[in-house]
Amino acid sequence: YKGTYGDGERIGVYYWNNTTQTNTWSESLLNKTNLNTNFINNIGEEWANKIATTTWKVGGNTYANIRNVIPATAYQNEIVNPVTTNTTDNATEYTAKIGLMYVSDYGFAAEPSAWTLTMGNYNNTTATSTNWMYMGLYEWTISRCADFSYNAFRVGSDGYVNIDHGVGNYRAVRPSFSLESSITYVSGSGSASDPMVIN
Repeated sequence: YKGTYGDGERIGVYYWNNTTQTNTWSESLLNKTNLNTNFINNIGEEWANKIATTTWKVGGNTYANIRNVIPATAYQNEIVNPVTTNTTDNATEYTAKIGLMYVSDYGFAAEPSAWTLTMGNYNNTTATSTNWMYMGLYEWTISRCADFSYNAFRVGSDGYVNIDHGVGNYRAVRPSFSLESSITYVSGSGSASDPMVIN
């Protein structure tokens, strides 16, 4: 689905899982079709071969354990100790090349001065003005809200993390991946005028 977002800018927005309406990542067509079939097949074989197959942590955790805590605690609860409550496959891991950002990825993308804020309070300029991942859009994360079988965490347009009541809502997505260990840095700072080059 493509929609108008923000100030009339056209970007792709997607359902987290409109098909079965569950927050179980293995059932998500965003995962299986959009990210791990269409995206990976259309970036070209050379680039696809640089992307490592990754074990994604997909169990998520409760609203209280991800939204109402600081990034370090969110990391512990979504990456180290994910849960299987309200899943249909009882899995906390899913292996694929492409995933989405974690809530804690977004949290740690801000300067350390923001890391004492809970993820639900990231609509603070301390967090948004220094967060390189903040785009002012509604964006999905890979992390499910384990309190229910149909909610997932998302970043709001004002920067705070919340859940969407229903994975059938469409939001922006940021394909995330890890590079193969053989890939090395060549040059560049990562800016538009000096892009990062890898081998």
